[in-house]
Amino acid sequence: MPNGLQATAEGLWVIDQIDPNAIYLLAYEDGRELQKIPTRALHSSGITIDPSGNIWVASTFTYELICFERGTGRELCAYPTPPYDRSGGAHGTEWRDGKLWFNVPKTGKIFAMEPATGQIVHSIPCHGDRAHGIAWDPYDASLWNVDTNRRVIYKLNPYTGDILEAVGCSGPEPHGMTIWEGNFWLADAESRAIFTFPVPKP
Repeated sequence: MPNGLQATAEGLWVIDQIDPNAIYLLAYEDGRELQKIPTRALHSSGITIDPSGNIWVASTFTYELICFERGTGRELCAYPTPPYDRSGGAHGTEWRDGKLWFNVPKTGKIFAMEPATGQIVHSIPCHGDRAHGIAWDPYDASLWNVDTNRRVIYKLNPYTGDILEAVGCSGPEPHGMTIWEGNFWLADAESRAIFTFPVPKP
């Protein structure tokens, strides 16, 4: 059950939702498995890679962001996520300028975290009613956030949360999301389908 997605030059990183969750690195061209890393994460909904190559996973049902070493799968750290009362966990996860960005649907917000301490340093509204994957626009500094129920991807100002644009999603129900070579890549956790379409240019 693929959920969180993260595109990299070496392949497509996927966090599975069958508990306990495994991390997969898949080939773009045919989906073949290049690497598998077991984790203790539960019902995860987001994944990203930091500049050191470490893997961050939004473990939704343990209410944490967990960092794993790429080569060994060893857990390096784990931080609790808002709202800190175990009523809702993190989903879409991204890295930008030394900060870990993630949304928590229960709070209706996207947060930026300092990865050295787990401190929240910024937040914006995420709009919609069931936020999921997030990804950085390849053409400017905007942040895309997909809403699963509304099947809409909102382009947001990451400083204010203002909606700059919105794009509808046809096809499978969108959960995880990433951007690779000018295209959205989205995953439907139920059907296991991954589908793509172009990111609008400014």
